[in-house]
Amino acid sequence: MAVKTILEEIERDVIDVVNTNFIYNNTGVVPSSNDSALSYESGIEKKGKKIDTCVLYVDIRNSVALTVKHHTQTMGRIYTAFTKAVLKVARYHNGHTRNIIGDRVMIVFPSTNCYTDAVNCAISINHIAVHIINKQFKGVVFKCGIGIDYGELRVIKVGIQRHGNEHAENKGLVWVGYPANIASRLTDNANKTIESTYYEVVRNPINPRAIKPLFPLSSGFFGNTSKYDPNAPLYLPSIETVAISPEEFASSLRQHSNGSVYTTDGKLIRFEKKNKSIVYPSILMTEAVYKGFKSVNPIDSTITNNFWKEQEHQFKNVNSKVFGGSIYWIIK
Repeated sequence: MAVKTILEEIERDVIDVVNTNFIYNNTGVVPSSNDSALSYESGIEKKGKKIDTCVLYVDIRNSVALTVKHHTQTMGRIYTAFTKAVLKVARYHNGHTRNIIGDRVMIVFPSTNCYTDAVNCAISINHIAVHIINKQFKGVVFKCGIGIDYGELRVIKVGIQRHGNEHAENKGLVWVGYPANIASRLTDNANKTIESTYYEVVRNPINPRAIKPLFPLSSGFFGNTSKYDPNAPLYLPSIETVAISPEEFASSLRQHSNGSVYTTDGKLIRFEKKNKSIVYPSILMTEAVYKGFKSVNPIDSTITNNFWKEQEHQFKNVNSKVFGGSIYWIIK
């Protein structure tokens, strides 16, 4: 077969995807690749599902460095033992394993009790890493990072129909939605020390009374509520010290025609570039997961003891608050 033939066939497939309607039906059950309600046949309406639930990712920390330091056979045993343990404990907590990519595992939970199941599953996985894997593999400092988010996931089947040994390898599910991306992003940072640069800026704040509103409020029943004063000084005499990211600092800088530099946020007095290290716990979750877990487990010991702490973060694409903890079970 000439390459032209296969490329023409692929182009027809792409046109089919572009022109065919996708329908997503609601579900509370985690779909599988054999779900008859999911389809990827050509020329007909594509059927998917959507589910509001928690998704959890777990990833081994420093896997490359561990492989370099330890014998390949040892690492093979660790991967085997840990992955098998994660699959078993996920099932125990009602989770469904939906992706294993290298040393990263994706677990999705049914909608019912998803907050409780996901958080407890994370605690169990961390317990396995700290108290079982490290205990059995002497001389290996084993760590994992876990991330959890909640929201709407859309599930579609992808692949081609093949028979024989290649059947399973040529089809799979794609999980589309922020929860999968955000949980993965949290996993990237969990149980890591992140080095970051910031600017410590000392400035006189802008005087809000000196800023003329774009749409001045006219006098009415309540009188003129605008606080604008054309005679007010542009900057306040008070001094504030703020820590901002390099991107925020760069975007705030402006230059007068005479070459002098100023900032949009205040009168610059001085600034200093600094570095800081943030140590993140092994389990990170979004505010949605934390609030959901807290609402259904108000007297859980991790809540009453305030084990989950809000984390300082600037994770890419993560706009919500993040809570975390390095929590494991106390087995008596």
